[in-house]
Amino acid sequence: MQEDIDYYRIGTIARMTGLSVERLRAWERRYELVPAHREGKTRYYSRDQLERLQKIKRLVDAGHSISSLVDLSDQHLDARLSSRTTSTAPATLRVGIVGASLVVAEQTKALPSRLSIEERWSNIPAFMTTDPELSGHFDVLVAQVTVLSPETVVSIRKKTGKIALVLLYQFATVDQIRSVQDEGIPVLRWPASWDQIETACSAVARTSLLSATAAEALFSDDELIAIAASDKQATGLPRYLVDAILQLNNLSEFALDCADQDSLEGGSTSVNTAEQVHVEVTRARAQLETALQLLVQSERLQATAH
Repeated sequence: MQEDIDYYRIGTIARMTGLSVERLRAWERRYELVPAHREGKTRYYSRDQLERLQKIKRLVDAGHSISSLVDLSDQHLDARLSSRTTSTAPATLRVGIVGASLVVAEQTKALPSRLSIEERWSNIPAFMTTDPELSGHFDVLVAQVTVLSPETVVSIRKKTGKIALVLLYQFATVDQIRSVQDEGIPVLRWPASWDQIETACSAVARTSLLSATAAEALFSDDELIAIAASDKQATGLPRYLVDAILQLNNLSEFALDCADQDSLEGGSTSVNTAEQVHVEVTRARAQLETALQLLVQSERLQATAH
């Protein structure tokens, strides 16, 4: 299947929801939160699934356990979101917005925003001629463009510098969308709901510890099995490394389970600690994966099954 504008790969979903790739995969296995489509090892999530996962992420951050949310309808998720107390709301982000339709949407939204809109520009040319020093004025820039062209994206990124960026587009090719997503920039097709925009801003601003710092796996389980099977060394060093990596995979998943369980019991401090443990374990695994990659290259081990 050729990815189209209504489908998102798992890495994009992770960036736009603030959920780590590993957590998405764990939820897929345990709670049947399966992607809409698979092509080989590539997972494709639909736009509806993106919106649902964004809602679930907000509720998990507010203290709800994933097990209490997976079977709820979208209407019930919305009801829980609308009943959240102020004390569970995330910190307000300072945001600049670019685009006439976006400004109108912001000014006519029905519910109070979780974003503090610090600056508004009617279009890209107006934004490009503004004060060159934007750093410190806001945390995220949300820019609406007609066409998601590489030239426009480069110009906006050069202007924003280190400020986080979310792009809304009306027209784009699959390659254009993929190119922007590969840069770690969330993209939404316009028109988008204000809730989608808020969630994308929260994700790209790295309010989630997991999305910001957890190391993604270099090898899949199938690749690790293939590497171990192709190891003919008398020392068995590659096999030992594979075993250690698999053990760390299990440990990182266990830490996520602990975070989910602590969330169910209302222990926010324990949740944060368990998530930090998960992050550190994934970093340790990344070091071992680097070592294994050296062996794969030097010993010409096979990372695919035959």
